[in-house]
Amino acid sequence: MKNILRRNIATCVAGVVLFAGGLLARAQYREDHIPAGPPMSIPNPGITEKPDAALPLDMTFTQHDGTKVRLGDLFNHKKPVVLSLVYFSCPSLCNFSQGDLANAVLQGPRSLRLGADYDIVVVSIDPDDTPELATAKRTNYLGLMDRKPSQTGFTYLTGSEPNIRKLADTVGFGYRQNIGDAANDGAGKFAHSSGIFVCTPDGRLSQTILGINYDPDKLHNALLTASSGKIGSGFLETVALPCGAMRFNPNTGRYESNPWFWAGTATGGASIMFMAIFMTVMWRGEWKKKKHDAAAAGESPGDAVNP
Repeated sequence: MKNILRRNIATCVAGVVLFAGGLLARAQYREDHIPAGPPMSIPNPGITEKPDAALPLDMTFTQHDGTKVRLGDLFNHKKPVVLSLVYFSCPSLCNFSQGDLANAVLQGPRSLRLGADYDIVVVSIDPDDTPELATAKRTNYLGLMDRKPSQTGFTYLTGSEPNIRKLADTVGFGYRQNIGDAANDGAGKFAHSSGIFVCTPDGRLSQTILGINYDPDKLHNALLTASSGKIGSGFLETVALPCGAMRFNPNTGRYESNPWFWAGTATGGASIMFMAIFMTVMWRGEWKKKKHDAAAAGESPGDAVNP
């Protein structure tokens, strides 16, 4: 009778624990924690990651000072290169991307120095952009980085449509020209996504960092990986996150970590561990009792457990 009562109590406790864990785990999918507001339209087309793609280093572009340069002349200096594709009349996204890249340079990344440990090459996707516009943009972002116009390793390029298109296709940067009202309603001349491309010193794509917020630590790790000629990101960035670990915030147009998922996961894991310990203790108590009863009756413990 006591054994039956103990089993019933164990079953009830297990049910309560699992039910509570399920409620907290379910909270990971709550949508009411995303601030209300109008959704942000996602720029399209997007960026396709193409690790180990070889850049067309034989192509010629025009530098911000008006001189012609082979893309390959900006590589092979034993330094990784951050490639950024923008256009100089962009009303919003390009400015955010360039501003945040300048901020990442200003904050670090850690001990790495622009021009000494890595270079930045910014290429306009608009064939109508001129070296004069490139110089103006370069000067503006040098100011944000607290750098002088003589700063080395910070090059702005313009080029012809075929060369721009081939470079963009090589690294997976998708874009298209807006036509008619789309170009005049605030969307700008081109529709595109945002990201930077961290390349090896010999001109291969090591890693693509998507979005407009470039964390200095992440940029630092990407530059270290590329500087050694390696392709891809670190271990933690290659682990596929399960569904629900990230949530889309329509107000920022970005995916963010979902704290309810991790709270639910931790609670579920703790519930399973508790149940495992609880059932082990119950089983050992039952087994010891049967062993004691079997010893008193002159039977083996195995016979008592499996009559």
